Amino acid sequence: MTLTAELDALLQPASNPQTGATQAQRLHPAVPRGWEEGVRYEPTGSMVVTAPPAEQPPASEADWRARVEAMGLVIPEGFRVRLTEARHDPAAWHRDAQGEDAVTRAVWRCRYVIEPAEAAWLSAGDVDALVRDAMRRRRKPRTAVDTAERALVVVYADAQAGKVGRDGGTPELVARVAERFDRLEDHVRDLKAIGRGPTAAYWLDAGDCVENVENTAQQAHTNDLAMTEMVRVHRRITFEGLDRLAGRFDRVVAATCGSNHGRVRRNREAVGPPSDDWGIEVLSQIADAYARNESAYGHVSFVMPERWRETVSLDVVGTIVGLGHGHQFARPEKAIDWWRGQTFGRQPIADADMLITGHFHHWRAQQVGNGRLWIQAPTLDNGSDWYTARSGEVSASGLLVFSVGPDGWDDLRIL
Repeated sequence: MTLTAELDALLQPASNPQTGATQAQRLHPAVPRGWEEGVRYEPTGSMVVTAPPAEQPPASEADWRARVEAMGLVIPEGFRVRLTEARHDPAAWHRDAQGEDAVTRAVWRCRYVIEPAEAAWLSAGDVDALVRDAMRRRRKPRTAVDTAERALVVVYADAQAGKVGRDGGTPELVARVAERFDRLEDHVRDLKAIGRGPTAAYWLDAGDCVENVENTAQQAHTNDLAMTEMVRVHRRITFEGLDRLAGRFDRVVAATCGSNHGRVRRNREAVGPPSDDWGIEVLSQIADAYARNESAYGHVSFVMPERWRETVSLDVVGTIVGLGHGHQFARPEKAIDWWRGQTFGRQPIADADMLITGHFHHWRAQQVGNGRLWIQAPTLDNGSDWYTARSGEVSASGLLVFSVGPDGWDDLRIL
């Protein structure tokens, strides 16, 4: 027979009288896909081992280890062998010895994982032991009060001085604010009593400090103050609030933002840049007055929007707090979309961890993104009767306060 003929004969399938297997099958017994013998190393450090087929099923953990070690693998110290899959194959091709024909014989195909030994908490027995041990752990010492910087944030929003509503007029507004200032002093004492006394204070005026006379036609008939009187009332209230903080804290920061009621208007239309705002002007007047007495008020600083901006941001003990009135979006549900757009536009509140807004006269908070927080501040005004008539909703007045420390914000209350 020539060499060519011998090659042709080898390439032709030949039947086995016992099994019907071809010559190629006898040379290479069939193995199901995915069950090829070998080791796969995982990024976690564990090893997935596919062992050779065996006639007997795996019996115990010692048997698992023996079958893996029979492949020449060494089990590292601190690791264990665990059976993850065992499959019975009743008609597997099998060759008893090299050179012998393959026959069908039932085998077990097994896969193991070599992994770090059982976690310590699992070896304790059960989940009950885990919970018990965790609850009995010794508490870590709390950070000393005198070494942790903490800031008190006071949000004064929507007082709308001069407005008359269901809850009264200017006398009722002034009395309400004075009572909230008294509660603020109680709140500071409470924080000190529990070891979380603030070391600095931030006064955030969220806008709409006056009712104005140009926003709507009805203001000419519902206000109880003239425009200059509204500004005067707001200025004196702000003086009082800042004086209380300045006399108690070594560092005080006062900030405000542009708003719709505070905006200087003519025939209901805004005039001038966004900084043409009564709230911004009042805070500027107070800054001028404090600058005349450095010994008493040198520790008080002021933050106001740039000429063409309506918002500001402040670094409060490592947390960036943004301040905007909220009239820039039509509904409170749109606040997050607006904030997201401001971030894309690299506006002053782009990097804020917290955003404080007013305008909508009710308390609300929502966590968004990766830990960012939007807080809608409650109002201090005499009531929004037009909104109640339209919706049936009645907003409760209040002075929003919270603290900011090394671990973020806490101690949020409505006074």
